[in-house]
Amino acid sequence: MCPTSKSKASSSLSGECLAAIPNSCEHWLRGWGLIDFDFLPDEAKDKDQYRAPATQALEGHLKKHAIEFQRQTIPAPEKSDPDKRAQLEAVKRWFHDAWRRIEPKLRTSIVEGISVFLSLFDDNPKVKRIFCPPKECYDTEANADDKYGKPLPSFSWLIETDKVCALNFPIGMNPGLAKAIGVMMKLDFERAVLNRVPQIEAHPEQYFRQVFFICDEYQYFATVGENEPTGDEKFLSLSRQPKCIPIIATQSISSLKSSLPGETWRTLLQTFRTKIFLALSDDFSAKIASELCVKEDQLKIGYNLSETGHDTHVSLLTGKAQSNRANLTTSKTYYQQSDYRFDMKTFTELRNAQSVTIAYDGLNPMPPMFCYLKPYFNDPNKSYFRQAADGEL
Repeated sequence: MCPTSKSKASSSLSGECLAAIPNSCEHWLRGWGLIDFDFLPDEAKDKDQYRAPATQALEGHLKKHAIEFQRQTIPAPEKSDPDKRAQLEAVKRWFHDAWRRIEPKLRTSIVEGISVFLSLFDDNPKVKRIFCPPKECYDTEANADDKYGKPLPSFSWLIETDKVCALNFPIGMNPGLAKAIGVMMKLDFERAVLNRVPQIEAHPEQYFRQVFFICDEYQYFATVGENEPTGDEKFLSLSRQPKCIPIIATQSISSLKSSLPGETWRTLLQTFRTKIFLALSDDFSAKIASELCVKEDQLKIGYNLSETGHDTHVSLLTGKAQSNRANLTTSKTYYQQSDYRFDMKTFTELRNAQSVTIAYDGLNPMPPMFCYLKPYFNDPNKSYFRQAADGEL
């Protein structure tokens, strides 16, 4: 095949693109600007043919210069990974036997729903460069000097190599995209942590480091699975086995409740073994916090005052009952009454660096208690009360 005035190729490329170019005219490649597309002689078929990886850029270049080319999928070599080949065959079966048989209207509806979500990563060039890098970014040879960017390693590798991975995405720039990325990043981390369980059981003699999961403004990223196999409540209930220590901060119980469907917030809340309540400003959060601290039998004191009189008569001057002989009796009684350990008023009036804590020491739960906190930037050897007196809190 030789260059002609028209291209007889299909509208899209996949697999490998075969272009007919005389082997003796390598300068022809340079003349048409094809030297940058990694063309190699196709020795398997004909030495007069060259082939290169099929890309959209190559297709556009060939069409622009009216160069004939053929599209052909190169079969995987026999020594390739059998699991990868099985996955490819499964995708082909799904595409031809399931997807192609769906009604066109339904397929269009599905594609539109996916396109709306994927458009979040395509509107902003900076977001696209960070979260949708070119495939050359993942080529260890072409990207040896990180000129296409440095791809994020897998969480499995980050966890075992004592790395810190943080997401810095101001939610005010794009709330929808920030939440989507935060949730996907969290789920990927949870999946990697749970995959440590079989490794830990298979190597009991090996030491596995602890893992921290720290999330501020958790109400924006909280997810529950309910009947689904995924969800934060399922991960948190299993987090001790893979040695994960989650530390989560949320505005209030009300904000957590409003971001989750139905009563699922209760299932999520019960997975937090240690709870630290700072000052609460809404009645619902204060009520739930008070109920979580449960009731206890408290000693109450009662006073009773009574007055008795003899030969009582009505005064003609005042019209009130009076007596010349009267007795005044007072009594003090003690009794037990079941009442909340900390009422709602306590939670709404907590001052700075004060909290009500329901703690768990790793073996046994501790009773709810009133705690005085010390900010990290203050002197740790100085008591809370001295810091309060000196105006440091």
